[in-house]
Amino acid sequence: MKFLIIAVFAAIAAFLIWRSKQNTAPEERACAIDIGNLLKAHPEAQPQAIADVFKQHGIDPSRCQQVGAMVMPQLRKQGLKPEDARIVMGQVRAAYPLVRET
Repeated sequence: MKFLIIAVFAAIAAFLIWRSKQNTAPEERACAIDIGNLLKAHPEAQPQAIADVFKQHGIDPSRCQQVGAMVMPQLRKQGLKPEDARIVMGQVRAAYPLVRET
């Protein structure tokens, strides 16, 4: 009985992981990667430069927050420490309203 419960739990977890990977739009993922690369190369990047990346990828202003949430893992992959990545994320959050302005 324990094995059945474990198997069901593992199947549900695998399905949820697979589904979350399927729901991420490629253009949103590419935008998050580009923002991560920009912030790795220029940690002092202005929010307007980050907003320009959002606009370049055609990200709708209503999706900026979801795409911005994908930037943190990109910064971690780039080798930034968690504390530094959290500080840089302030710049990403400051860029959200700038995307709404034409």
